[in-house]
Amino acid sequence: MTPIRCLLALTALLIATASVAQPAPPVAPNLVLVLQAPDRAFPLTIVRAGAFMPFELSAESLQLGQRVQLHQAGARIGEARVDRLQIEERQGCSDGSHAVLTPPLPGASDATALVTTRALKDLGVERAAAATEADRRAAREVARTILARHQAPAAALADTLAALRVSVVRIERAGQPVLVVSSHIENQDNVQTLFFVAERNAQGVYAATHEEFFRGGAGASALMEMDFVDHADLDDDGVAELVYAYAGYEWSGYGVLKRAAGGWTAVHAQAVGGC
Repeated sequence: MTPIRCLLALTALLIATASVAQPAPPVAPNLVLVLQAPDRAFPLTIVRAGAFMPFELSAESLQLGQRVQLHQAGARIGEARVDRLQIEERQGCSDGSHAVLTPPLPGASDATALVTTRALKDLGVERAAAATEADRRAAREVARTILARHQAPAAALADTLAALRVSVVRIERAGQPVLVVSSHIENQDNVQTLFFVAERNAQGVYAATHEEFFRGGAGASALMEMDFVDHADLDDDGVAELVYAYAGYEWSGYGVLKRAAGGWTAVHAQAVGGC
């Protein structure tokens, strides 16, 4: 080999070695908040390397003027920026710490959205569909099965079925529809909360793959409400997580359910307000 070829080969080897030795630049964690219409975004979780961790809202975690992505019904709907932060040193009977975004979310006053500091992976599925009568009928059958197992009284069964809220989502590309269902009722000093996820089984019939149930007095430990917020692929693994809201006696927050072993597991929950 000629000297020039030796020099070129050595140079190429050094460049290749340097490129291998260079550590990959750290990927910024994705901060996820839940936007309550029209412009108040409450902290939910930090997603870093597929793990869900809590975060406290601060000027270091979320800067003024920072651009954020808005997601609703499983799809990106636009951008906003952080206009100001409302930081509470102590949580009292108030809204809790939150970021104020501009422009505010358009639409109904009770609309919600997910807010992320990084763009989310597009799952390539259509937007969430409205529940059909067949979906609602299937949800009622699953609810009856769950309530019978918990020996709910007949009066509570009728009230629960009448109050069912049914959402239909797809959590992955070419995936089957998933029903996310909630109902909460209050009779005098008693409350009953039902929240479940239902999917088609091998026989093509909807069955619960995750459920939460509470029935009891409306005291400090009571789970008063649990409702579906939205679905999105927060950890970039190609499958959407389910984001839900929960509330009890003078406390509230948000949580995340992740697909696991044919069912769902709670990977994170974070209180956002309380007394």
